[in-house]
Order: sequence, then structure tokens, then C-alpha cells
Amino acid sequence: MYYDLQPVLSYNALINFIIGERGVGKTYGCKKFCIKDYLKNGNQFVYLRRYSTELKSSCDGFFDSLIANHEFEGHEFKIERKRRSGITFLCDGEVMGFGLILSTASQLKSKEFPNVKNLIYDEFIIERGVYRYLTNEVHTFLDICESLFRLRDFRAFLLGNAINRVNPFFNYFGIDMPYNSQIKTYKNGELLICYIKNEPYREFKKQTRFGKLISGTEYGRYAIDNEWLHENKTFIDKRPEKARFFFTLKYKQMTYGIWSDADTSRIYISSSFDPKCPIIFTLDPAEHNENTRLVSFKRSDFFKNLLEHYRMGLLYFESQKIKNNLIDVINQFAV
Repeated sequence: MYYDLQPVLSYNALINFIIGERGVGKTYGCKKFCIKDYLKNGNQFVYLRRYSTELKSSCDGFFDSLIANHEFEGHEFKIERKRRSGITFLCDGEVMGFGLILSTASQLKSKEFPNVKNLIYDEFIIERGVYRYLTNEVHTFLDICESLFRLRDFRAFLLGNAINRVNPFFNYFGIDMPYNSQIKTYKNGELLICYIKNEPYREFKKQTRFGKLISGTEYGRYAIDNEWLHENKTFIDKRPEKARFFFTLKYKQMTYGIWSDADTSRIYISSSFDPKCPIIFTLDPAEHNENTRLVSFKRSDFFKNLLEHYRMGLLYFESQKIKNNLIDVINQFAV
């Protein structure tokens, strides 16, 4: 009934994104695989979290579910916490793995991990309002891979709940969900995304008392049916063919076209833009260059107009991805 990692492993990808509903067994399956790989081949693993508070809480009882299910009987598992070396996972008194923090990755550049083969980055998609993504998070993650594995092959498992498909990793690598399947690969098979569809688990969870309680709610669709929590289809529409191009916007390494339609009085934000248009705005100082104008929503007449259309219900996005990328910054200044 629980998630089986084997189909993902059969692709032998370097980096594996695994998205699934809560409790389906993503973390459990990856822990079990890493322990098996250590016992059979001596390959150590790294368990990675974004912040120290996340690592501390997730490592309390790290092996409990495996022990409760009588996995690896005859072996003794322990966790060691030391101020300088951090967290180590022990099996029969020997080092089997390490607990590391993404936000302090720069400290790893002079340290060697010659026996580490596998990496688990748990909950790489964040819940809004709980934590923030790191600045240049993808580069920081790739730096960790470089520090851990050097020139060796490896397996990285990035595990997440279906909270928001717009995140730094999907944007950076241009990743989208599999269509009519659970698995899709990119970059000549080196990147993989698995969007779990485990019907037996969902049906079982729906019959529990809690499952019945949340049935039909937004949270139920997220926690049971693996639907994206922070997505709805309001204000999403294709722009009319006769819409007039207004200006170009760069934000979070993406380029958007802002279009105006006189018949409906709507403004549309699209992935299509006029590359010859000299009016290019950016909201991020890191993306500002000699070809852009660095502006704020509050001071620019262009953006004051855009915000007013949003308040009046006349601002539309051509896709869910575009909306998810921009809605937070628009809401920040619209109220």
C-alpha cells in the first residue's frame, strides 16, 4: 500500500524529485533504501534539511518507524549529536550517514565524504509562511552535491508534498509534472520527477475517521488526493489575439510579457513577450542590468496601473505557473 521506490531507482537518475501526499511513505522508502545500500555495499548517506531547526526535529526518532516495523532486525541504530561534527547516524557502532543543513553548506567545502553515495533532501517544497527558500537555493544545493560527491556518481532524492509546483528547483531546471504517467525525465535522464499516484493508499486513508472528516475539503484534496494545495484556477485565461503588448517584466529569472486588451479592459501576464520592446522592468536588484529598469510597485505608473487592475478583478494570468510565480509579490503591494 505504501510508496515503492523501485520504479524511480530503475531509471538511475542523478537527481530524483519525488512528490506525494503526506504519509504515503516517501521518506520511509528512501531511508530504507539508504540503509540497505549501506549494509550491502558500504555506501553512506546524507539526510539534508534546509534549517537547523528542521534537522533537529526530524532526526528525533529518525529510525523509530523502521524499528517499529521490524526492519533490519539484528542491527542497532543510534544517532550521535556533536557540536562540531553535527549529526551522525550509526549502524552497529559504525558511521552510516550524516545529518546536514543546507543553510550552512559553505562549511562543507573543505570536508571530505568519500563513502557517501546517497542524499535525501526532505521537504524541499516549503509551506507558505513557515519557512523561506534560501537565496540562490538551487546553487547552494548543487554546491553541496559538489562537496559531497566530487567526481563520483550519486543518487539524490528530493522529497516534497504537493504544496506548490512553483519552486526554485522546478523553475531552475524547467521541470513540469508528468502527463498521463507518474514519471518524467529531463537532461538526458539525469533528472527525474515522480508524481505519486497511489490509489490503494488513498482509498485506505479516505476510510479512516480523519480521512472522512477532511473528505471534500481543500486540505483533503491535498493530503489524500495529492492535489496542489496552493493552487486555484481563478484569474487564469488566455489573452485575446488582438491584445496589445504593454511592457516586459523580469522576475525570479523568468521573463513575462504584460498585455492589454481594450475590449475587456483586462491586463494579461504571459510567457510571450516582444523581444524588441525596449521597456524592460525588473523588481529584483540581482537581475538589474544595463537593459532593465529597476522599479518598485509603489512608484512606477506602469505597476500602479497593473495593481489597480488586480484590485478590480481585471488582471489575468495565462497559466497557473505564471500566477504562482507572481501572485505573492502582487498581493504584497495590492493591499
